[in-house]
Amino acid sequence: MTLLEHPVTAPPSAGSLAAALLVAGPLASVLVVAVEGPAQTAAVRSALRRESRTEDWVGTDGDDVVVVLAVLPADLDAVADRLLSVAERVSGRPAAGGLTAASAERSPGDLLDRARVGLRVAWACGGGRVVRHP
Repeated sequence: MTLLEHPVTAPPSAGSLAAALLVAGPLASVLVVAVEGPAQTAAVRSALRRESRTEDWVGTDGDDVVVVLAVLPADLDAVADRLLSVAERVSGRPAAGGLTAASAERSPGDLLDRARVGLRVAWACGGGRVVRHP
């Protein structure tokens, strides 16, 4: 896989993380959800797509499901917690999430890295939660 094919570093195109961030605009936040145990990425991705809104983007990066949410900051934690519970229900396994808010000076790769830091903290705390990384 080349850097141009990798979803995080690829130039903006339909269906990419970068394009989703552009469309979502200033309210964009990136949520990374991971399920413990055997990868059930496809099933979790499908469930999160069904449970999210049309303007949200749902994709995958390895065994993680990445969601770009375009929600008001006041609603962000509740939406992230709801999506995490959907992932746990569908997989039948514990899940954890990392969340970060988008900003103009951060690249899609940086946002994904920040969300993954929150994900690692969530797993270190035992999973079953979403941790926001500033």
